[in-house]
Amino acid sequence: MKKNGLRIFAASAAVCLMAGLVAIGNGGAAKADANGTCDYTFEDGNVGEFNSNGVAFSIEEGLNSNAGAEFGENVTGNNCLKVSNRAKGTDWWERNGACYDLKKLTPGVTYKISVDVSHENDAVEDKGYGVQRAFKMGVYFSKGYQTSGSDIVAADGKKYASDSEEAKQVKETQNAMYNQIGSLKGAEKGTWERLEGTFTVKDDEASLAGNCYLFIFMAYPEKAGQGNNVSYSDKNTEDYFIDNFRVAEVVKATEAPATQAPTVAPATQAPAVQAPVQTPFVAVDEPELEVGYEEAVKGITYKVTGKDTVAVVEFDEPKSKLNIPATISFEDDEFTYKVTAINANAFKGESDIKSVTIGANVATIGKNAFSGCKSLKTVTIKSKAIKSIGKKAFKGTAKKITVKSPKAKKAAYKKLLKKAGISKKAKFK
Repeated sequence: MKKNGLRIFAASAAVCLMAGLVAIGNGGAAKADANGTCDYTFEDGNVGEFNSNGVAFSIEEGLNSNAGAEFGENVTGNNCLKVSNRAKGTDWWERNGACYDLKKLTPGVTYKISVDVSHENDAVEDKGYGVQRAFKMGVYFSKGYQTSGSDIVAADGKKYASDSEEAKQVKETQNAMYNQIGSLKGAEKGTWERLEGTFTVKDDEASLAGNCYLFIFMAYPEKAGQGNNVSYSDKNTEDYFIDNFRVAEVVKATEAPATQAPTVAPATQAPAVQAPVQTPFVAVDEPELEVGYEEAVKGITYKVTGKDTVAVVEFDEPKSKLNIPATISFEDDEFTYKVTAINANAFKGESDIKSVTIGANVATIGKNAFSGCKSLKTVTIKSKAIKSIGKKAFKGTAKKITVKSPKAKKAAYKKLLKKAGISKKAKFK
């Protein structure tokens, strides 16, 4: 899912394709299995087996991830995990976030790791940051060797002079290592994104004396578009939220055995009852429409803008009640996309429009989008993610227009709409 246009730097480790995923137990309980796999939904009120690393954890009621809907999951629940007190962390990315011990994982086995992330932080205007934050997952191996005076103590306890060839080899093979899992993503205030990727504990890494942790990081997107290995000057210590943290073993899909005649048990012996075998999930690359593809659905023309996003282009059939949905399906429901934008001039001068409902995924409204819609008297905004409304987008609409929006967004949207030319007599609810 890509609700954002965030470009910070290229991911340093690509997400590996997987063939299948072993079903995991716990039923969402906040306790990992002995082998390190887990499925934390936080609905049992427990914060899970995360290492505190100085930060604080608490259950946040009434705030639950909806990111799973993008993958056809049944979104239920009422809890997530709040990560706070992040000023106790010591590094930009590595230490001031939730961390999970990966040393329990079996060496040589590949695991899929995923987590939903969100935040409720405002723009930091004095530093030029908007309401978007950057999230990623990373694995950090602390060094397996120690120092003792001028000596190096290897993981096996042997000491070497720091300038010796042996010490040099120890430093190279047992030094701290960092890897990113999956891709970095940006999340707007109040929205959920899913981070996911695969990870394998190598045999030589598992034998190191140091620790191995997964960290979930959040930072300001201050270096967006400036390339790799940039330096972050502003440390982020804001609170953030996580939900649906899962670590599950990946297994290779196997071909079904050739059809055989069933084995008949001897007449004197009851047939053995075997436990049902669960078919592993197999990831399949889904086909997708090309960016720029357009199609009219229920009187509105949409254009594909990304892997899972579309923008509203214009009316196909003018109507008085305009409903812009959260998602739209094309090609007889074969492809489903989030409606994230209303393009510039989309409904300019459409005097038939009397009311409009703006769906939950809309993040931008282009200039002149509803300019000159003189009969437009009611605007209902369901989205909590609108970050920009273009110039004159609502200029020339009804003088006594009423705008209904989420309570938490009322003030912010009022400010944006006034800049976009809405009537001074507009009512905001």
